[in-house]
Amino acid sequence: MSDPPDGYRRRRTQDEEALYQHLIEGVSSHAIFMLDSDGMITAWPTPARTLYGYESESMLGNNLRDLFADDGTAEFDIDIDEDESHPDVAAMLAEAEDDTIKDEQWHQRANGSVFWATMTISPLEHNEGYTVISQDTTARKQYERMLEHQNDRLKEFTDILAHDLRNPLNVIDGRLDLYQETGDPEHIESIEATTDRMEQLVDDLIRVARQGNIVTDPEPTDIRDVITTAWEGTGGTADGATLDYETMRPVSADADRLCELFENLLRNAVDHAGSDVTVQVGALPDGIYIEDNGPGISEDIREEVFDHGFTTREEGSGYGLSVVRSIANAHGWDVRVATADAGGAQFEITGIEFL
Repeated sequence: MSDPPDGYRRRRTQDEEALYQHLIEGVSSHAIFMLDSDGMITAWPTPARTLYGYESESMLGNNLRDLFADDGTAEFDIDIDEDESHPDVAAMLAEAEDDTIKDEQWHQRANGSVFWATMTISPLEHNEGYTVISQDTTARKQYERMLEHQNDRLKEFTDILAHDLRNPLNVIDGRLDLYQETGDPEHIESIEATTDRMEQLVDDLIRVARQGNIVTDPEPTDIRDVITTAWEGTGGTADGATLDYETMRPVSADADRLCELFENLLRNAVDHAGSDVTVQVGALPDGIYIEDNGPGISEDIREEVFDHGFTTREEGSGYGLSVVRSIANAHGWDVRVATADAGGAQFEITGIEFL
C-alpha cells in the first residue's frame, strides 16, 4: 500500500486539531487548558474562561500557580486550611512527566471567590507540555466537611452519654440494692428522681442534636419578629427585665431555629444578670450581638460555656448555650463571648449575611 500524499496528511492533521479544539470548547463542566514544560499557560479555551472568569489575554503566559488561592485572606468565602494551600507546581509537573496525576486544592476566580478544584495533569508527547483538566468540586468538599462535622458531633454525644448517664445508673443500681435489703421506700423515691434527671438529659441531648443539623433551606427572616417572639418565650418582661433592639435588615435563616437561638441567649441574660437586667440587641458589620448589663462572664470560662452540660447554676441544665452554638454552626455562623461596654456579657454571632 502506497503512502498517502502530503496534502492528505496535512488535511488529516488539520481535521484532528479542529476536532480536538471542538471537543475542548464543547466541554462545559470541566475547564481544559494547556501548559508548557515550565507550567506556563499556553491555551485557555472557553470552558476555562467560564470556570475561572479570566480572559485569555490575562492568562496566557501565566504560571499554573496563579490559579491557586492565597491562604489566610479574609474575603474568601471558604476557610482554607494550611495544608491545603500553595502546592509546589514544579514538583507536580515533575511527577506528571511520566503519568497523569491528580491534585485537589483551593483555586481562585477572577472575582476573588474560591472553589475546591479537582485537577488532573497529563503529559503531552515529546515533553511538549501538559494538558490540565480542572473541575469545581466544592459541593463535594462541603459535603465531606459536613459528614466530618456530623461524625464529630456523634462522637461528642456518645462521650456525653457514656459519662453523664453512668453516674445516675450507678445511683439507681445502688439504691435498688439498698431497697432490696431494707424495703425502705426512700430508695424508690431516689430512683424515681434519678430517672427523671436521666430523661431530662436525654431530651436535652436530642434537642441539641436536632438543632445542629445543617440548615439547607434558609429563608428571608425578619429579625424583629424573631426577637419579639423569643423575648415573650423567656417571660423576661413579666420579671421586670428590659429589652432594647435596633432595626436590622432581614437575614437568611431557619426562622424557628433562629428564634430558639435568641430565646436561649435572652433567657441566659435574665437568669444570670437578674430580673431587672437590660438586654440590648444590635447589628455588627457581619452579624448580631446580644449584650446585658449584668456581671459578665469570666474570661477563663468563655470557651467552656458552650460545652454540653456546662453550667454555673445548680439548677441549670448546661445545655442552653450549647444549643446556641449548635444552631449557629448549623447556619455556618460563629458565636463567641465578649465583654459589653457596660461590663456585662456580650454574645457575638458572626458570619451572618444581611439581605
